[in-house]
Amino acid sequence: SIPSPILFVDFEDSAVDSSDQGNDGEVSGLITFDAEGAEGGSTPFAAGNFNGGYINFPGIDLSSIIQDIEGENSYTFSAWIKPSDLSGNKFLWGQTQQGIHNGIRNNGFLHSAHWGADWNAQTNLNDYLPQDEDGWIHAAWVYDGENDQALIYLDGDLDGENIQRAQNGGGHLIIGARNNGEGQFIGLIDEVAIWDQLLSADEITQLYQGESPISSMPDEDEDGLIDAWEQKYTVNLSDLNGKDNESDFDKDQLTDSEEYLIGTDPTESDSDGDGLNDFMEIDNGTNPVNSDTDNDGLADMYDVDDDNDGIPDTCIQ
Repeated sequence: SIPSPILFVDFEDSAVDSSDQGNDGEVSGLITFDAEGAEGGSTPFAAGNFNGGYINFPGIDLSSIIQDIEGENSYTFSAWIKPSDLSGNKFLWGQTQQGIHNGIRNNGFLHSAHWGADWNAQTNLNDYLPQDEDGWIHAAWVYDGENDQALIYLDGDLDGENIQRAQNGGGHLIIGARNNGEGQFIGLIDEVAIWDQLLSADEITQLYQGESPISSMPDEDEDGLIDAWEQKYTVNLSDLNGKDNESDFDKDQLTDSEEYLIGTDPTESDSDGDGLNDFMEIDNGTNPVNSDTDNDGLADMYDVDDDNDGIPDTCIQ
């Protein structure tokens, strides 16, 4: 199984870390969480919509992860991305003071950069994305510091490898830019995950195929709900029950297990507070963690055409 990451942000709850490390992010600039996520990922209901901003993660000091000490100098970065601008420099991963700046560069290539040790992957996304069904791609960067080897994966396949030294510079992690805000990514990002170790090619493939980055986290009561998720919403491991197919803590007609898979709040019948309970939103085809699914300024409760198809909805009067 995939090892537990040191950071996992699925954007279902803004920039909150869903791993057990508590590395929540701080949003700077134009970022919203009102877009649908990657359909191929494990949490497809929400994504980060980056339109001129980035997220700081002060709890993750990348310089302390990548250093010349055996076993402490490697990383794996993984994310689903849907870029809307491939021109120039569009960085996904960065640090506050130079350092790592991985993302999209040179007008459309996935790029690995350690400030002075930079290289492109093989595929130009300007050619690749038009052939993609929904515009979402899975990208992963793997760095083996012991052997100074870097790899880039695109949709589960190796897209390039190169010799690369450790980074110049330092500081903590930022998502959506480099060097404290330069070269901002434009588009959607989902399921950001970081490991302070190497993931294998098979594990990268599992992520591309929809495996959750936190699927191997502890589940003490063996109910299929990871402990960190249960304790995020309750103070114990008994209120929520993944073993009981009828357990519905918040009485919204979605079982605890269904809420876990969907990404809704199992203790609130109306996760996004728009006046419709979570089951009704799933049944209607609206997003239970976004109060304005079609982003037209009307809450789903009062929107007579939630999908903007010109046909009034019949399920909401």
